[in-house]
Amino acid sequence: MELPRSPGPAIERAATRWLAALLTATIGCLVAAAAFVVWVDPFQQYHLASRYPPRFYFLHHRYINPGLARNQAYDTVVSGSSIMENTPNDLVAKACGGSSVNLSMPAMSASEQRLMLETALASQPVKRVIAVLDFNEFAGGIEERQDVAGPLPRYLYDRNPFNDLPYLLSWDVLAKAWNIVNGDTGEKFTSDPNGAWFWGNVVRFGREQVLRGLDLENLNARYRQPRRTFDGMRASFEHNLLPVLAAHPDTEFDLVWPPYSILVWLDFAQRDQVQVSLDFKRYVFEATRGLPKVRVFDLQTDAVVTHDLDRYDDIYHFDPAVNARLVEFVCQGRNRVDASNIGELERTLREQAAAVATPAGLAKIVVGPSSR
Repeated sequence: MELPRSPGPAIERAATRWLAALLTATIGCLVAAAAFVVWVDPFQQYHLASRYPPRFYFLHHRYINPGLARNQAYDTVVSGSSIMENTPNDLVAKACGGSSVNLSMPAMSASEQRLMLETALASQPVKRVIAVLDFNEFAGGIEERQDVAGPLPRYLYDRNPFNDLPYLLSWDVLAKAWNIVNGDTGEKFTSDPNGAWFWGNVVRFGREQVLRGLDLENLNARYRQPRRTFDGMRASFEHNLLPVLAAHPDTEFDLVWPPYSILVWLDFAQRDQVQVSLDFKRYVFEATRGLPKVRVFDLQTDAVVTHDLDRYDDIYHFDPAVNARLVEFVCQGRNRVDASNIGELERTLREQAAAVATPAGLAKIVVGPSSR
């Protein structure tokens, strides 16, 4: 029986040329796609938007903020969760002087706040950081993140351009670049670099909005916030924020306890979380008081705000006027915590939490200031 003949040299050469051509075409397409992404740069990783209006996509903070940290000009950083997104850059500049960038992120964890601050501090000299602290960001483990936050592209936060391939060759990013060039506005975004993450003009604020569908006897049925422990919160602060504060002695750090509505403290009372929250606040003050450029501010006893539900969208998120008030207080040095007033601040907050836990106290809050 005759054995099959091997392909002739001509066929082998043709196959080799075909594979080489396919490989070359593939590489060419990938290079062209990457070059197109760099040229448009939809997430502003290499340059601020100039060829086209910027697009700040909802829920893409974690992809866009590292580019803003590297490429925008500023000397003041605003850092916080979604409660700080309604803080335009010019508001901070007017109250504090200089120039500002808002690097807030929804559902931010302590480890993400550390990563964002480290990226900004490594990018350019920073005179001041206004870091708003949320109790829940310190819940769980030291690297804990909330599932609702979505993925965290850590490769965009370092200074190594050779690991950016997930950005340069992402189909989603390429599609966004193509939509920008073609003017496709099907996806929600804002285009104001002064208030990249501002949402205060698209939601309703008011007592009815806060109370709608809320179980006042079990507030956490809606929010499902995790239970916190003092040891866990302290470990998270010591791992994530304290080293950043100590490593940058030339930068002013203003740590701010924000004015949640008093219903948050009712929720804490219902879940036996008042004492752990007060203990952690005192710990943060004691842990940082030896750092000369770290200051702590506490707006949580500011009853003009916290007892007026008309200023809120839910029990946590306040309106833009309160953002302005917070920044002004910090930059004017008002409501600063020191050894002489920390005890009184704790007593006041404890009394406010106890009062709202009574039927009469809760009724006064629910009725609202316009009806009292």
